[in-house]
Amino acid sequence: MAVSHQNFAWLSVLRLAVCGVCSIGLGSLAGAQDPIIDRLDGTGLHPGQKAEVVVAGKQLQGTMALWTPVGTLRLKAGADVSRDQPVALEGDISAEAIPGIYPVRLITDHGCSEAAWVVVDDLPTVSVTAEADNRSAGQQVSVPCSIAGQLNAVAPRFFRFSLAEGQVLTAEVFARRLSSELDPVLRLLGPDGRELAYSDDVPGTEGDALLQWKAAAAGEYRLELRDVRYTGGARHFFHLRLGRIPAAVTALPRLVTAGAALSLLDAQGAVIAQAVAGESVAGAGSLVPIRSRGAEAEAASIVSAVVVAGMVAGESEPNDAREQATAVAADAVGISAVFQQPGDVDWFRISATAAGNLTALARTRDAASPSDLQLELYNADGGKLAEADDAGPKDAEISFQLPAAGDYFLKVTELAGRSGPVWSYGVQLHLGKPSVLVTLPADRLSVPRGGSASLVLGLRRLQYDGPLKVEAVGLPAALQMEPFTVGGRQSAVPLVLTATDPAATAGDADWGPISVRVSAVDGSVPATVVQLVPPPPRKADADVFRSMRSRADLFVAVRPAGEFSLQAVPAAVTVEQGATATVTVKAVRGKDWTVPIELALATPADQLSPGVAVAGGNLTADELAITITAAADAAVGPCTVFLQGKSKKDNNERIFPLPPVRLEVTAKAK
Repeated sequence: MAVSHQNFAWLSVLRLAVCGVCSIGLGSLAGAQDPIIDRLDGTGLHPGQKAEVVVAGKQLQGTMALWTPVGTLRLKAGADVSRDQPVALEGDISAEAIPGIYPVRLITDHGCSEAAWVVVDDLPTVSVTAEADNRSAGQQVSVPCSIAGQLNAVAPRFFRFSLAEGQVLTAEVFARRLSSELDPVLRLLGPDGRELAYSDDVPGTEGDALLQWKAAAAGEYRLELRDVRYTGGARHFFHLRLGRIPAAVTALPRLVTAGAALSLLDAQGAVIAQAVAGESVAGAGSLVPIRSRGAEAEAASIVSAVVVAGMVAGESEPNDAREQATAVAADAVGISAVFQQPGDVDWFRISATAAGNLTALARTRDAASPSDLQLELYNADGGKLAEADDAGPKDAEISFQLPAAGDYFLKVTELAGRSGPVWSYGVQLHLGKPSVLVTLPADRLSVPRGGSASLVLGLRRLQYDGPLKVEAVGLPAALQMEPFTVGGRQSAVPLVLTATDPAATAGDADWGPISVRVSAVDGSVPATVVQLVPPPPRKADADVFRSMRSRADLFVAVRPAGEFSLQAVPAAVTVEQGATATVTVKAVRGKDWTVPIELALATPADQLSPGVAVAGGNLTADELAITITAAADAAVGPCTVFLQGKSKKDNNERIFPLPPVRLEVTAKAK
């Protein structure tokens, strides 16, 4: 793997942000009592219908609701949530929902789950019965339908159905795309029991299977679904679709803006339908469902594309050599292209009007593309400036400081030389304009009632080192976060949310999806919506498969009060150059938590504004004065001080953040 030296700087920042979670509010990232979804079994996950689901998992006691972007499900009458056991919920799915893959969250009175994935389908759903284990017969189903269930250990599932002569059948299984442990194989058996078709690891489906067959004779057919390793279990769940469905596996282009035209392709690259990209409700840069259903189809195709804000440039073939490079418009935010033939090389000419940063980010894994990109950057004389392929879970990325105005050339290749319309890709571009790339290391945050919790916000600045404004949009009523300013030195800061009412009753005001926006204080950097780093695996299931689906949503919820909570009074202070200011940190302790609380900065001291210093201390009672000092030459302007309290009792260590202290340094009066 070759990576430019600029790449290592960003990877270090990302590691800092993720590692920072270990020291900033450890319990807030994934509370010990947060619910865990292993599997959802249900029917009615269809546009305009009432859904009924059973959620199996861990720490499910106190369940209140199951949230989806297209409808919220509530407890069924008589559901017992006093114990940790599967829980039944029901609710209406919006009639406007586009058939596709959606995240779901289980909300309890002690937190919210990591996102799980479900298919919202326009095919009627059939539940798996015991007959599906019968190899010689199988479960009788009527086509078209969808089948939701799980695969038991060492036991394939069999489904039988009748087809007329000439009838076309599409069988498509969603498993890996839903983060299932099932690595599916499909086998179609004819009326005489012979194998007619087989499918495993279709490109563009993250390892799922899809086959299409035209019946040569009328009769009863059987479909076998098994794991490629002949394994099964609670997390080997699937959603199987059967019917006359366009067998689309990808949308082209893969990187688009809202309103752009799309072509839907099958596994062989044939165009089978046209569609239009809609708005992303989960934030720019997310993978979103595309609405498409042909007049002759029995159901919609389920495909997605990454929707971004701004113009996306396409390629013009031939562009196989530097002299044939496709010109990229100066205001393009990305490139979308496809490898046309084995060993294809795509060249793009990027014209810079001045010296400055050029960042190119491959969008493949998180956009469900099978392509594995290598990026290379050249100058006009043919000299190589930088190169990169993938870096661990991240796609290829180049970030290079262009020395002068002029033409530069981006060379894109597929590492294994694979090609075809399914091997399409996107490259996100940042050229010559101040911008900020923002990441979070997790997809949810559970906040202790009456206290605060945090995630580490990773900030990567491109041609901008000034102050940034951070704000949370769409916060539920029980949670608060005042917008705050991040100084020019800060690259990883706590995103702190607070649930101020310790006596509130658990309810809908406690939870919901939010957006985190970052923009320059002076307006020179437009608002940027946060992107999520794939959630780190839990220790107990470090080998669990997870889809890399891109999204920008953060889910927040309130959980029971922690062992202690902290607050700074006042929350905003002004200090003159050469002077000091004092804030009083107040603690509210649980009745058994009487040990000292060590107060300190939650970020490195060298990330404070120049000339600003903060003294920590041990809080042994309920209050402690903290001194903030501004040197005589301290930088004038706003900044934010992030503090946290760490305390250990027996073998239990707890770390909780304070809400940020907003600081304004003023010039010394003359």
